[in-house]
Amino acid sequence: MILIRYTIRGRRLSGRKGQMWGMDFIIGLFLFIIVLLLSVKLLMDLHPSEDHIIVYRDAVHISDTLLTSGYPSNWTSSDVIVPGIAANNRLNLTQLSSFKDMDYYHAKTLFHVTSDFVFFIRNSTSIINVTLSNSTRCMYGYNITVNSSCSPVITSVDYENLVRIDRLILYNSKVVTLTVYAWN
Repeated sequence: MILIRYTIRGRRLSGRKGQMWGMDFIIGLFLFIIVLLLSVKLLMDLHPSEDHIIVYRDAVHISDTLLTSGYPSNWTSSDVIVPGIAANNRLNLTQLSSFKDMDYYHAKTLFHVTSDFVFFIRNSTSIINVTLSNSTRCMYGYNITVNSSCSPVITSVDYENLVRIDRLILYNSKVVTLTVYAWN
């Protein structure tokens, strides 16, 4: 039997045994477990919940429906089946006025959604106050608190999931944004 002896800088290593449970191993194992748990949590958080998917679908459905002329095409708040406020991607003020006169819960039922919603129209700098039937209004849908510049105060409502959808629409020959917030 041949015995090989290794030396490092003059030290003899043949008689030393490995130290498996040293402090450096315990710290390394602890850090590995923490990184593993954080990775699993991060991967689980990347997948949206079922409630979030429902709210997202509701928001997309509301924004899609609002950009149609609705049904019937010249609907009023008394005979509406599907509420829409645009024709050919142009805002129809008559239909917007009819929507303003509609009860929120009736509109929610007509949209066939379970999420609460609010929508508004804004240009590149501010929310547009549309004057309809001698009254100025900037928010439509759920009665939400607005600040002095007529922006919604989303923190005034309780929600678990919140979705925002922006869609482009023409108003007075200018491109503006229809913004829909939906939450549950």
